Amino acid sequence: MQVHHHIDSITIQVINLQFYQEEFIYFYEMHSLVFISADIQSMDDIYKPDIITFATDTRHPIIYSYHNGSADETTYTTFKFVGLKSYNQKLDKRKYRLLNKFIDFLIKIEIEYRLNRFDIAYDFHINKSIKNFLPIRVNRKGMKSKPKNPFDYYEKTTLYLEDKSVKKPSLKAYIYDKSVKNNLDERIIRFEISIRNIKNEYINYETIVRHMQEQLSKYKLFYFPIIAECNKNKWLYKAKYKFSKKLEKSIVKSGGVAIELSLSDEILEFLAKFFCKDIIEKMIAENI
Repeated sequence: MQVHHHIDSITIQVINLQFYQEEFIYFYEMHSLVFISADIQSMDDIYKPDIITFATDTRHPIIYSYHNGSADETTYTTFKFVGLKSYNQKLDKRKYRLLNKFIDFLIKIEIEYRLNRFDIAYDFHINKSIKNFLPIRVNRKGMKSKPKNPFDYYEKTTLYLEDKSVKKPSLKAYIYDKSVKNNLDERIIRFEISIRNIKNEYINYETIVRHMQEQLSKYKLFYFPIIAECNKNKWLYKAKYKFSKKLEKSIVKSGGVAIELSLSDEILEFLAKFFCKDIIEKMIAENI
């Protein structure tokens, strides 16, 4: 089965942005962006994000921006680029171009930044239901509660693997009907993995890629042409919430197809862009 890899959203944390206010204002003007400050009317609104949109369409957020600080007076400004693959080809292309321009801008002015969150989408262009898929969290390290019931669908179009009530999880995944969510003509099923709270020590290309691959390896995804066969294996998984040898054999016997959850060449190339200076310096040093 063919799977299409996409970056759905990405969060970049900028350090001490206040020292580069003029440069950021210029960036917004150059790319016809509108900065809309959060409407803070009470303490309940304190965590509302600022919103950045295209000037031609201020109704749809392109970037959410948050601000916080630390005891040593260092400030952190988070830019979350959302909905990078919505299947609105014109808008998706424009947003992705802006993301690349933003990264180029940060590198050019040499402002300190780091990758904070990375959401990877695995899309299946198939006229089937999410009930044909069995996603499994095979490594439960870091989880504060057991995985969700594989039959506990949200509004019949979404299945979460982890407990939604857990605040600030380091890892989150769910499978959903993208065509329903975005009102698309074509049926698309999406399995999305959100790699969050990327640690500060992951400061180069090799460690970032290794960390992401380790996080992806905590999941398995299987497709079954027949829902009844999928359900049979869901019941078996639900008994212990473990990817046992018994379950593995049953999946194969039931005609389950394992989907490879990896980082595509395009995503690896995109990640390298964040560390282009480091990669070039390393290549020069190795040649010496």
